[in-house]
Amino acid sequence: MTRLATNLPAAALTLIALSLAMCAEAAPNCEALANLTLPDTSITLAKTVSDGAFTPPAARGNARAIENLPAFCEVHGILKPAATSAIHFEVWMPVSNWNGRLETVGNGGLAGTISYAPMAAALRNGFASASTDTGHTATEPRTWLQDRERLIDYSYRGLHLTTVDAKSLIDVYYGRKANYAYYSGCSTGGKQGLMEAQRFPADFDGIIAGDAANFWTHQMASEVWIGVVTGTPETNLPAEKLQLLQSASLAACDALDGATDGLVSDPARCHFDPRKLQCKGADAADCLTAAQVEAVRKIYSGPVNPRTGKKVYPGLYPGGEVGWGGRGGGAVINRSATSGVSSNDFMSYALFNNPEWKFRSFDFDKDLALADEKLAPVTNATDANLEEFRKLGHKMIYYHGAADPLIPAQNGVDYYDSVVAAQKGLERTQGFFRAFLVPGLYHCAGGPGPIAFGTSQPAPAAQMDADHDITSAILRWVEKGTPPDKIIGTKYVDGTPSKGVALQRPLCAYPQVARYKGTGDPNDAANFTCAR
Repeated sequence: MTRLATNLPAAALTLIALSLAMCAEAAPNCEALANLTLPDTSITLAKTVSDGAFTPPAARGNARAIENLPAFCEVHGILKPAATSAIHFEVWMPVSNWNGRLETVGNGGLAGTISYAPMAAALRNGFASASTDTGHTATEPRTWLQDRERLIDYSYRGLHLTTVDAKSLIDVYYGRKANYAYYSGCSTGGKQGLMEAQRFPADFDGIIAGDAANFWTHQMASEVWIGVVTGTPETNLPAEKLQLLQSASLAACDALDGATDGLVSDPARCHFDPRKLQCKGADAADCLTAAQVEAVRKIYSGPVNPRTGKKVYPGLYPGGEVGWGGRGGGAVINRSATSGVSSNDFMSYALFNNPEWKFRSFDFDKDLALADEKLAPVTNATDANLEEFRKLGHKMIYYHGAADPLIPAQNGVDYYDSVVAAQKGLERTQGFFRAFLVPGLYHCAGGPGPIAFGTSQPAPAAQMDADHDITSAILRWVEKGTPPDKIIGTKYVDGTPSKGVALQRPLCAYPQVARYKGTGDPNDAANFTCAR
């Protein structure tokens, strides 16, 4: 309400709120929100959507109909905090049975779409929900990356101002403030969550952030690095070699937690050397060539400054190599013309202002230093100082897939460790911020592990509670004061919830990991303990 109050006298604001919330038993007046004045904002749509389906506009997201929605008030607006800004956002508010909470949801990659599906999930659970395209569309030319103000909108301003407007709309529509505000996002959305805690600690009472691309400039360099080291016919890693590699790394490290289950639960202790697979003679299906071995070693190591020899970003953990081929969240290996995922566009436009830029020309010394100087102050969310967030009593849960083939899980661990150092201790940090490593989870979704805990897959219907569902866990921590020591992850048969549970496993608060007790069914979470 702060931004709203600066534009309207208190008496006028009260009259609007009262007029829109008249008759406690009646639905609030959604359409009247079209006349609401908010700073730097144009409300372009305010209408009640009846029960059933919602079809997103084709130009601003997936046009596939979203089914089984309760009636809600849909508000679409455009924020213009700078001359070139055009930040589209949506706020959805349940007509009835609102749970008193707001959930803002994040984006992926270079964004450019409103996240309608996560908004719908929040709405079904009784939340008012909000999302933004962060100031551009996914289909427009990437030249927007050359505009500093639009880069700011994408990096942090768009989501922050969307959340501020969402709170104001809730105030007026329901005639009262939300009791709590939450955030959830993965990948770029994970970065957005960390960015919020760092830059705007008052925005959210609770944050769920996953697989964060928070060290953005170095993540972009990592995507280029992996593309370069596997980008020749000699260094390409075909699917059969990835399977060979994963089988060997699992043989070396699977049992570190006491259970042989096809998962590396403690990847930081896995020191698998791919040279064990090097061909003794000619290339063959059961070995790696010397060039392929060297490529794999460079993927495990991460980017290195060629002048100083210093590692500038973590590599990928062993144990999830099959996911490197693209099924795990976007292929960055075996590149020919361009580097993978977001890096080619970002480097071409935001860094070099050259759409013809060639990724093999990247200098991991000078060019990376230029990226950090020019772009890191806007794009990176690496500030370890979360003291204001902590003092406000706000809470954050971070998770990262150990088998993430795009954003190294060690990057998430490194950020968490930096906060522990800033807070001068693990106990103080865990009072407001906890992190969980998820064995066998690819990039935000998919993978062979216990990946169902309320993010990309739901917990079992009979276990939708704070011990198995991450959203319930953050709500319990914020509203009841009970932190999660562990969250039980579920693996479904063939990855399909309707086929039933294959196994369950505790996801332990870092630095603890799940260890098998040595007896009992290893598919039962009760037979594991969290330990260092």
